[in-house]
Amino acid sequence: MHKLLILDTDARQYKTLIEQRMIGRLAIATAADATSARHFLEMSDIILGRPDLVAQILDHAPRLRWVQSTFAGVDALMAPDLPTGYLLTGIKGVFGPLMSEYVLAQIVNRERNLIDAYTLQRQHVWQQQPYRGLSGLTIGIVGLGSIGRHVAKTAHHFGMRVLGMKRSPASVDHVERIFLPHQGPEFLPQVDYLVLILPATTATHHFIARKELELMKRNAVLINVGRGCTVAQDDLTTALRERIINGAILDVFEEEPLSSDSPLWDLPNVTITPHQAAFSFPEQIATIFCRNYKLFCKGRPLQHQIDFARGY
Repeated sequence: MHKLLILDTDARQYKTLIEQRMIGRLAIATAADATSARHFLEMSDIILGRPDLVAQILDHAPRLRWVQSTFAGVDALMAPDLPTGYLLTGIKGVFGPLMSEYVLAQIVNRERNLIDAYTLQRQHVWQQQPYRGLSGLTIGIVGLGSIGRHVAKTAHHFGMRVLGMKRSPASVDHVERIFLPHQGPEFLPQVDYLVLILPATTATHHFIARKELELMKRNAVLINVGRGCTVAQDDLTTALRERIINGAILDVFEEEPLSSDSPLWDLPNVTITPHQAAFSFPEQIATIFCRNYKLFCKGRPLQHQIDFARGY
């Protein structure tokens, strides 16, 4: 019998959902933090959990064979001093719709001046606001995995011109043209909205810094929903202050939570959200785990395996 440790703040909910699916003989233990998890590590060969919590106990799990992340980002498990002798699977096909909702909602909000309209409403002022439609605006998506492809599809539906950047030149549905990372000087000056959906790897660290920001249009807006370390935060702050670009919509930061004394909070051309563009909903994650567990029991390849060398 396999022994599963669920290590997540929603561990009990995950346990109920997995048991409801009747996926076979499986002993399940739950823990909401790394300290509580240590009681179950000697026997557990499978862990379903948050990468930041799992990273704290990897060295103490001698029987571990497989970790299923409950998050899309697994960078917490990529530290060079952590073990890698196990299967690691991530989450795909779940966060695309949620990220698309966030990105397009923020763009519509900005272009339609909805915050200003609400302010006028509270002041009892009848005053029409100028706006642009999305049709004809160019969105540049950096990172065209399952999430980026969904954002591309949604943006295309709104009539936006969609450009993309990825490691290989393969075509992607709804994307007019694919650029490679070294083609930034051709790609960046074209976009009205630059959307970053990159994982945290050595190759993506500070992928956008001063040089890249200076290549963008002065009225361009940067949206980061990937990982905070992909943007040089000090360079971005300077670029926003100096109006090198017009604005930024930020859901992720180099250090989280964002420090209360960060100048980003008070810049009028910045929108900040606390890393919530796409939550991990237990119902969806449990479905992915159960599907993978059936494959695991049959000795077949698991879905969404992570390459430790690449970091995703």
